[in-house]
Amino acid sequence: MYARASRLADRLCRAIELICNAILAIMTTVIAVLIVSRNMLGFSFAWSEELTRFLLVWLSMLGAAVLLRRDDHIRLNLLQSRLGPKAQLVLSAVLRVLVLGFLVILVQQSWTASLARQVTHAPALGISLFWPYLAIPVAAAIMVFVTLVNLWGDLLALSGRRPLPADGAA
Repeated sequence: MYARASRLADRLCRAIELICNAILAIMTTVIAVLIVSRNMLGFSFAWSEELTRFLLVWLSMLGAAVLLRRDDHIRLNLLQSRLGPKAQLVLSAVLRVLVLGFLVILVQQSWTASLARQVTHAPALGISLFWPYLAIPVAAAIMVFVTLVNLWGDLLALSGRRPLPADGAA
């Protein structure tokens, strides 16, 4: 069961990476067009900066979910590096539970904030601000899922039903 959930999390993250690559390509194109139109034609599109800002929010939030799955976020490991492999896993599991608690609150609160922004529209694009705000609860929900999978892996390793990672990190 864990293997299936882990594969699903990995596939989801690969799909998110493709989405992030597409977002980055769109942002790059829009900014390039903005620079050319501003410097060569003397005008700029009012919507270009707003669109890239909204896309950056989505890119950042979705990218954070992928990094969480891979355990690639920046961290201080002064304590962790001094512990043995089992103690590192215990610490990792405790930290994942704390992160999970934060993410559950973030999903609920950001969903409420997104719904509250439905009636407000972006000045240049004219879209509801619900859509840019939606990046936070969507990404946080994905982060809840990948954190649960990572925590499950830690607990399996602690119980001996999964090998300990070679470097002691989960």
